[in-house]
Amino acid sequence: MSAMPIVLPSNRDENWKYANLRALARARFEPAPAPAAAQVKEIAAMLPAALPGYARLVLVDGQHVAALSTAAAGISITQEVDADEKPGADQPGADQLFANLNRRFRQGTCRIAVPANAQLALEVICVATASSHPALEISLGHGAKLQLIERQLSARSDQATLVNLHLAARVGEHAEFELARIGQHGAKAQALDTLELQLGAGAAMKCVQIIEGALASRSTAFIEHVGRDASLEWHVAALGEGIQQHDAFVHVTHAAPGARTLQCFRGIATGRSRVAFNGHMRIEVAAVGTQTDQSLKSLLAGSEAEANVRPQLEIYTDAVKASHGATVGKLDADMLFYLLSRGIPPATAESLLKWAFVSDVLAKLPSSDLRSQVAAALERQLPGAATRTLS
Repeated sequence: MSAMPIVLPSNRDENWKYANLRALARARFEPAPAPAAAQVKEIAAMLPAALPGYARLVLVDGQHVAALSTAAAGISITQEVDADEKPGADQPGADQLFANLNRRFRQGTCRIAVPANAQLALEVICVATASSHPALEISLGHGAKLQLIERQLSARSDQATLVNLHLAARVGEHAEFELARIGQHGAKAQALDTLELQLGAGAAMKCVQIIEGALASRSTAFIEHVGRDASLEWHVAALGEGIQQHDAFVHVTHAAPGARTLQCFRGIATGRSRVAFNGHMRIEVAAVGTQTDQSLKSLLAGSEAEANVRPQLEIYTDAVKASHGATVGKLDADMLFYLLSRGIPPATAESLLKWAFVSDVLAKLPSSDLRSQVAAALERQLPGAATRTLS
């Protein structure tokens, strides 16, 4: 399988204009071998503190490590590995390319099944030591509830790693799916992911994603409202520094009546970094009564920084309510002056304004312990802000 040629998207492709494809052209996609015992011991020492009330599933280079994981009573969590399994036919289009590569290179699929009316709080930690292709398949039965924290870490901050994650989920009728995605990669890491989600009748989903740290990241998501009165909230905060590039494409299809979608993006670009978000809302003929709202905002905090936000509406029925807004701005000079006049050091004052800009996303994280861990991780980029706002 690894001998097959890999043809990457081009920046001429519609949804890949702002992705960092130059670095990917030099990447090695062949997966790393199973971790040795000494490596597992080193990884155990660098994992974040366990979150109260959450079971934990740890994948190292896409492979389940039972010694680092904890069981979830009454819930089916399995990893299936079949060396003779042939990958399915590739899906067409540039937006599916990395999902296709995941299917080619994955070394197992973790399947998480929450039965009808059951509840589960689970943290999945994907640790990369080289190249990894974690694969998650999630199913929620009628009325089930899942709080999932998906965290991505580099085993070493100075090591070039590649993560290409695929997550597929079916949210059953009247089920609730709360997903928190935390990307905390090393400075040389490249992070890719493809999400494919379906929401049944009356289902509710909320996704909160924090992107920071990687040299380059690209997040692609396809969400479909297949059942009546399904609701979706999608919140993303991306923080770029140096020469980092963070790009996200979220495509939401409303295919049933009464669908509701709220989309919020907050991006900060400092130095020579670039942040980009492309939110595509498609409303089908049958999706009467749909309501959508997009709020896409970016902040430039560097003379060579760049931000691109692109709301898209594709509507095939008149009986809808759809609103959108997109802005790119700089730090508020009046607010900065106010903080400086109160004796706050310039670096801390700027950090406080940046923190305030992304705080409406950070506040959506499902656990106070997780918020504290994320705040500590952001201290390097926003020195002094977390200490003042959490105290």
